[in-house]
Amino acid sequence: MELTEFEALAEPFCREAAEQQARYGFNPIEGLTVTAAEIAAVERGMAVTLPDRYKAFLTRFGAGLFGFVELFPIVPVPGRYDDLRTVNDQEFPDRDFVVVAPVGTGDHWGFPVVAGRCQEQVWFHYHDVDDDELVAADFLEFLAEQGLKSCSDRALERRD
Repeated sequence: MELTEFEALAEPFCREAAEQQARYGFNPIEGLTVTAAEIAAVERGMAVTLPDRYKAFLTRFGAGLFGFVELFPIVPVPGRYDDLRTVNDQEFPDRDFVVVAPVGTGDHWGFPVVAGRCQEQVWFHYHDVDDDELVAADFLEFLAEQGLKSCSDRALERRD
């Protein structure tokens, strides 16, 4: 999925988020944006190249809460989050996988790494078994599915 296509899908959600901020003081889009230079510094420090669509998202929308997904920020937020590099230094120091979002169960979503380059595909990494699952062809497709769940999707999930 290209960024312009994702922006079109996200636009109604972003409007709704702004309304929620105004009405309730809660915004489901945290928007911890970063610069290309900040991303490059983390890539150098981690010795990996992050996927282009992931980097484009971070400069446009940012990390932190994005709907139903919480993304590790590139730049540490004191007292609030584990950042991308810290989590990956602890969980995947050999850099065969780069986690970008916790699932909340000890599992993570992230990218497999081949020769220092993160693949575009997003995978679900289980913390207790070695049986990762492909969840999306790229990061924007992943966020469209996981982060932009519609109100009707949420209502159906509550019924199940």
